[in-house]
Amino acid sequence: MNKIISIFTIFFSLIFAQISSVHLMEIVYNKAGDIEAKNPEVLQTYYDQLGGVPRNYLINSKTDFDLYINLLVPASSNYNGRYSAKIFSVKDGTEEEVAFIDGQTKFEWQEFYDPSIRDYYFKGPETEKKLPAGNYKITVFSYENRNKYVLTIGKNQEFSWLNLVRAYRILPVLKTEFFKTSVLQFFLTPFGLVLIGAVLILLLIFALFIFIGFFIEKIKNRKTRVMLLTSSGMQGSKQEILNILPKPAYDVRVAHIITASKSEADKTYLEKDRELMREAHFNIKDIDIEGKNKTQLMAELKDMDIIYVQGGNTFYLLKQIRMTGFDKVVKKLIKKGVIYIGVSAGSIVAGKTIITAGWKNTDKNTVKIKNLKGLRLVPFNIFVHYKPEYDEIIRKEQKKSWHKLKILTDTQAILVLNREITLLGTGEEVVY
Repeated sequence: MNKIISIFTIFFSLIFAQISSVHLMEIVYNKAGDIEAKNPEVLQTYYDQLGGVPRNYLINSKTDFDLYINLLVPASSNYNGRYSAKIFSVKDGTEEEVAFIDGQTKFEWQEFYDPSIRDYYFKGPETEKKLPAGNYKITVFSYENRNKYVLTIGKNQEFSWLNLVRAYRILPVLKTEFFKTSVLQFFLTPFGLVLIGAVLILLLIFALFIFIGFFIEKIKNRKTRVMLLTSSGMQGSKQEILNILPKPAYDVRVAHIITASKSEADKTYLEKDRELMREAHFNIKDIDIEGKNKTQLMAELKDMDIIYVQGGNTFYLLKQIRMTGFDKVVKKLIKKGVIYIGVSAGSIVAGKTIITAGWKNTDKNTVKIKNLKGLRLVPFNIFVHYKPEYDEIIRKEQKKSWHKLKILTDTQAILVLNREITLLGTGEEVVY
């Protein structure tokens, strides 16, 4: 790992060393007339194409300065190009030649590779002179005064953010128009690699902000998962139900799911439960889920504080839960903070399976449902209305099951707060 880090450190150090040496780069082949060259001692490069006449570069210096110039040609687009330059002192409209670099007669141009832009040149003549303050003109020419050349003025490297931005703007253009090479090569230059790295970092930061925002939103929207699984509802666990209310009972909206009771002849338990809820001042709405779909159920239940799933025939209830999509709706609502309260069958269906519903032979599978998987809101099966007389059947049937079992008397309830599970009510926990 340390070796990899060292390699990347060296690699990016070399790249940034190239970037830090960036200088003024100017495309002038699309400009007419003379070009003004400021700060003649500072390194600057001009990319030009003669159009039948020489090109003049004008210098106005108020102090003495060292003038360095060098001529080059792009190897990929002007292999045989050869150029010369003359330097004139201009005073009172009179020009006096102070230097001449001849790249057209006997001078041998040498191939030169510039790693910063990944292109080849032929390097021509150069000169360096100490000149007094004043006005000067550099004239670049050839026999035909045609085609592309590069003029470099000055030697001192001064980093500038403006020059760096300019380099990113003109390098792709130079690649395609001046050097006639693939613009894709730009992305392999130090400038291109830094750009790619910067884009990747920005994308990473952007992705990180999205992730953080998503995470914060999840935390903000995350509610405590609250469920109370009872054996006999308000009749045996009234106080436990009142203790988990999120606000005063008169402000609590209860979706009273009565579907399981529809197949029962005796609905006394249902009426008693409803009466006790009204006495507690709950705002109750009886809801039958049969014949409805997920959209309809969500519309009915989304503004409720409690989903109170009443007892009755567990097999019939589970079938309707699956057919309507109630299972998916209720899981979404529980995640949003809606409290689930189960009564008898409503508690059994919350478990891993509903096999316990048939153990006492009082709950008949009249709907012939074969898949007995429950809502799996809790990681165990639930047995309700326990009495000691059921001990033998519980021992016998539990041996056949792979799932854990929780047993409730009519005065007990299981409170689920997120992953914390607590037995409430009177009497000792029954364990097998």
